[in-house]
Amino acid sequence: MAFATLERIINLWSAVYITGVLSTPLLMLLEAVQTHYDNPEFVFTLSDVYNSSILYTMLLTNMMVYVAIASFLFSREYTESTLKTILPIPVSRTKLLFGKFCSLLLWIVTLNIVTWAGIYVVCGIYHAVFTLKEYSLLVAIEWFPKFLLGGILMFLTTSPFVFAAGITKGFVAPMIGSAVIVMGSAALANQEWGALYPWTATFFLVQGKIESTGYPTALSLGIIFMLSAVGFFMTYHHFKREDLK
Repeated sequence: MAFATLERIINLWSAVYITGVLSTPLLMLLEAVQTHYDNPEFVFTLSDVYNSSILYTMLLTNMMVYVAIASFLFSREYTESTLKTILPIPVSRTKLLFGKFCSLLLWIVTLNIVTWAGIYVVCGIYHAVFTLKEYSLLVAIEWFPKFLLGGILMFLTTSPFVFAAGITKGFVAPMIGSAVIVMGSAALANQEWGALYPWTATFFLVQGKIESTGYPTALSLGIIFMLSAVGFFMTYHHFKREDLK
């Protein structure tokens, strides 16, 4: 019975996460339709749609979804009171934590791929009704590596939220933090200083805009890796010291 309940909860949350990331393709569809009616002579391509969608994926909607996933993965043992059952099992805490981070990476990369595929599908709908220039699977495939890279970089920037979820044993603090981060990312998306802000730097790296900011790529990568390492270490340190109270 408990397993069946847990399975239903996981399936429900999975549907919520998928729906969340599909909001990006839907926003792209609405924007395309609005552009068509507001300016019928304006010509844009599938590549243009993908280019615009990276902003939503990296900085806005998808980021908040991924923080929610991280919070769920790393706080559910506390919220569901299963930590006392898990910690005594003959599996090291390091392996348990590593497994959770692997699950988070898999979730983020998979949902980024879902977003990529969703954009292709909704653009297909638009193409069937209005005609979209250069609509082809080959164009979509050219953008696939960027969504894959984006997923990996976004995973690296979630570790501070994982730590917050572990410390507070819930969703509230990480989600409030993600809202603040998203606001900062939106503000710096067109600023040179964005190359020094980890969550915006990921967007610049995927779009190849780091060099145009005047900052070296190595500096942005170093900031991202440093943030990630600090978050991983603090999470590991906290989880290793966690007791069964």
